[in-house]
Amino acid sequence: MTSRPSPLAGVRVLDVSGGIAGPFCAKLLGDLGADVVKVEPPGTGDESRALGPFPAWANDADTRLETSAAFFFLNTSKRGVVLDTATAQGRDRLRSLVQRFDVVVAGETAESLDEKGMGYDVLSSWNPAVILTTISGFGSFGPHSAYQSSHLVSCAVGGWSQLCGLPDGEPLQVGGTISETLAGAFAAAATQLAVLGRTRHGGGDHIDVSVQQAVLAGAQIPTMLYEYRGIVPERYSSVGAGAGACCMLPTADGIIGINALTRAQWTMLCEFFGRRDIAEDERYRGVSWVNADERVDEIRAAFRTALGDRTAEALFHQAQQWRVPFGLVPNMAQMFDLPPHRHRGFIVMLEHPVAGKVEVPGIPFHASGTRTGPSRPPLLGEHTESVLADLPKGTPTMGTMGTPTMGTPTEAPTMGTPTEGTPTEGTPTRKDGLDEANPRPLEGIRVLDLSMFFAGPVCAQIAADAGAEVIKVESIQRIDGWRGSATSNANAELPGWESSPYFNWVNRNKREVTLNLKDPRGVSILKTMVEDADVLIENYTPRVMANFGLDYDTLREINPRLVMISLSGFGADSPWRDYVAFGMSTEQMAGFTHLTGYPGGEPLFTGTTGGDLFSGVMGANALFAALSHRDRTGEGQHIDFGQVEACSLYVGDAMTAWSLAGVDPGRMGNEHHHYPLQGVFPCRDNRWIAITCKTGAHCGALAEIVGEPTIAEAGAGCHDTIAAWTSTCDHLALMGQLQAAGIPAGAVMNGPDLLADPQLAAREGLLVQDRPGLGPKHHPGQPYRFRRAAPPPNERAPLLGEHSSEILKEYAGLTDDDIAELVIDDV
Repeated sequence: MTSRPSPLAGVRVLDVSGGIAGPFCAKLLGDLGADVVKVEPPGTGDESRALGPFPAWANDADTRLETSAAFFFLNTSKRGVVLDTATAQGRDRLRSLVQRFDVVVAGETAESLDEKGMGYDVLSSWNPAVILTTISGFGSFGPHSAYQSSHLVSCAVGGWSQLCGLPDGEPLQVGGTISETLAGAFAAAATQLAVLGRTRHGGGDHIDVSVQQAVLAGAQIPTMLYEYRGIVPERYSSVGAGAGACCMLPTADGIIGINALTRAQWTMLCEFFGRRDIAEDERYRGVSWVNADERVDEIRAAFRTALGDRTAEALFHQAQQWRVPFGLVPNMAQMFDLPPHRHRGFIVMLEHPVAGKVEVPGIPFHASGTRTGPSRPPLLGEHTESVLADLPKGTPTMGTMGTPTMGTPTEAPTMGTPTEGTPTEGTPTRKDGLDEANPRPLEGIRVLDLSMFFAGPVCAQIAADAGAEVIKVESIQRIDGWRGSATSNANAELPGWESSPYFNWVNRNKREVTLNLKDPRGVSILKTMVEDADVLIENYTPRVMANFGLDYDTLREINPRLVMISLSGFGADSPWRDYVAFGMSTEQMAGFTHLTGYPGGEPLFTGTTGGDLFSGVMGANALFAALSHRDRTGEGQHIDFGQVEACSLYVGDAMTAWSLAGVDPGRMGNEHHHYPLQGVFPCRDNRWIAITCKTGAHCGALAEIVGEPTIAEAGAGCHDTIAAWTSTCDHLALMGQLQAAGIPAGAVMNGPDLLADPQLAAREGLLVQDRPGLGPKHHPGQPYRFRRAAPPPNERAPLLGEHSSEILKEYAGLTDDDIAELVIDDV
């Protein structure tokens, strides 16, 4: 039996990044089959080798160098070389590598690379087709591009800390390092887009990624609610009643996440607890996290009583039978034993020559035509000799994707060369050379978006912003549930379902048709549209598409080149395949809430439905990898994607800390286990500032500004002293003052701050679309910018059924009379 190829086979990536976001980006590409070479400096290697945590038995420096949990997780599926790029020899070797690789990933600004003689202009002179991806806290251009950052600072300046925490406590960073891993996932998706664009249209590119903008998208609520409703939301620990009622309560054996994301779920939740009276009581209508009051405490008390002595496990399964999305709240050890994780092979055992057997999270999907998954990380310099020996002594020969190659055998042929069958007519071919104005990467790709709410639409939105033609398929019988979220009645003439900030955000650059897929005629029309589609995206529970008669096996018969991605909560072959999952329950199940909170306190929500967006971004990575495979072979495939698995991957460093070192990072508040000082401090007017001192030099600079020498030595022990000083300062002005001294600092920004932020304005981080009846509204853009590809389109989200007639005529061949009949019959 022939082994299935990896989707990114033949793509070569040079990882010169440090930190978290860059290595995570390169790791994802490696786990998807790219040949990734990690470049480390001599001596102690990458900085994450010193981060740990380390197993208790790692007592000497050499052992600890190879057993850091942070390095282990972030550098799977890579070969490792050591280069001293400060020397002429090291620089020559780096140049030879760049000439033979397709992608370079760097965890710093373009300006920083320019200063090292490694900027895009230099790299592209070495290799005109190279793709450079740079990732930094604020991005490579704009007034704050030189600002220093950290996970804490990114949470502050992206709006997440504004939402995270308790009203009577300081704002919090979100647990783990998920601002960085989210930025890395965005970067991996953008890098894959550049690879696809080069295969189709030719030319390399420079992709610049901002962690601040990644957090802006992940948090989203501060900008959305202020822009649409004039509300400045504050941090909260639970939500009230009705649609959006969520909290976490202790049980006999742990903690259970109680979630109701729709009005129907709220009613079922109350009935499940035997308290339908709460659902019908006018007193509890309109309670939400925006205007929380004593009624929230009353509801929590009633639900706490209703829990009785039932275990979290029992409650979870019982509620799911009612179709209410309860969520377990596992710690890191329990994450490894979630039945879907084990059943679907998401947990992978790696054998390492020093660390031994270590379990890590793998890839969060199964693909019908390709294989994916991590391999162990490299030892320091393990492959230096073999990689450098492969460098030809003479002129490089053109290899994969049109770039010079080292000659190392790969498991698949060169990009664009089919092997298993001939691609159907229309398969794009690569052009040589570098275009000054490249087309958008996915121009010519048609996507049918059957998804609702958040995860699927985000995946489709990323494709739409990259130039794909995306057709959203809704039903008048059951409209997208996102249309009913956070709507405003400010315009009585506008239907409520057209004024949702979240729907309008994640569905930009799409056209829409309404079809009743419970009617055979609606199914027949969709099948006709599938004939010429490249991609179909859906996020129903697995039973639904089969019930429609639209399962992948059926659609593959219609169009063998179709790539279909199904983003369900737990995966189609999971024992929990029919369980429902929403953003709140996903972040509970994936460990986000376990890692978020004050030291010694209860787990807290991150403050947003971030789990959905995280899944959508990872889904885009899966989709683009499948498209690369299709470009090479002509084959479509089905991607069975698990959202809880996807979100678990973002905290994979914390999971690996447990499996490798026996350490559960838990809830650290705003602290950092490796920095001498970090915290969120009060400013005047009830505002806040996040400060990270990564080094003693940072502490010394802060001590000089505050005028308190003890800070230089005591660090975290001077929290009260620092707070007394910051409390007299303006949060935005103080950010600028501290950054000018080289100290990573960020104002905790709310909606008005974000809309006025000069850095976001310079990078067009908030896009404006003019919606009928609402006027111009700002929505987060993608956190990356292409230097050579055309900028994304900027069309508003569609009205319900807005393009039905033109789509049915163009893609289904219907006449006006045909359409009129369908309208009469509510099809």
